[in-house]
Amino acid sequence: MPSPTARGYLVHLYTTSTLLFVVLAVQWTLDGRYQFALLAMAVTLLIDATDGALARRHRVAQTVPHIDGSLLDNIVDFVSYVFLPILFLLHAGLLLQPAWAFATLLAFSSAYGFSRTTAKQSDAGFFVGFPSYWNVVAFYAYLLDLSAAATTAVVVVLSLLVFTGVRFLYVSRMRRGRLLHLLLGCAWGAAAMVALLVGPGLMQTALAYGSLGYVAFYTAHSFVLDRQSRRMRRTDPPRPADVDG
Repeated sequence: MPSPTARGYLVHLYTTSTLLFVVLAVQWTLDGRYQFALLAMAVTLLIDATDGALARRHRVAQTVPHIDGSLLDNIVDFVSYVFLPILFLLHAGLLLQPAWAFATLLAFSSAYGFSRTTAKQSDAGFFVGFPSYWNVVAFYAYLLDLSAAATTAVVVVLSLLVFTGVRFLYVSRMRRGRLLHLLLGCAWGAAAMVALLVGPGLMQTALAYGSLGYVAFYTAHSFVLDRQSRRMRRTDPPRPADVDG
């Protein structure tokens, strides 16, 4: 049985293994093998969805205190969620011209989002602003064969949402409903992977459109719970420390 310190290092190694698939996705994108690149992106999503729970379970902050797990996670996430999708969108010709300008907007907004101190409200179970799921945008833009105009419009709208106070669910930190989202997220991931593996055709299109059901549910549930949370904060009576005198 590995020691607690060894387990902590293994968790960090698991997080960092994302970069292997980032490099593979970069190579496949440059080679024009876009389906393989999207498969590699899907693996990075899987790692990101599971490494946080492993880090908390093995208490990496205590067992490997000289490595900043949050900083490592942000570096890896920025590369896999921002840089890689930008490369994909540009190389696959999925943006209107001048494509560099729209890609720069995406990059700037994401840099703000990652550095925003209030971006993660872990205690409430929310991200503030669009949480830079650009690999998901690249996935649907490619599989649904969206026009450059449609993809660019989505990129602009979501980039602007990064700067807003709109909140999206932070599933791994939800207090209620987390299991439902995890199950639906697994079904979504399975549908996405199968869609990539079967190749172009009617089944791929059907799976891609079908998987949008969870994206719609996630978005709608985010808005509903955000609204409920804000309403509860307005109606909660003030705590004794907040009362004058």
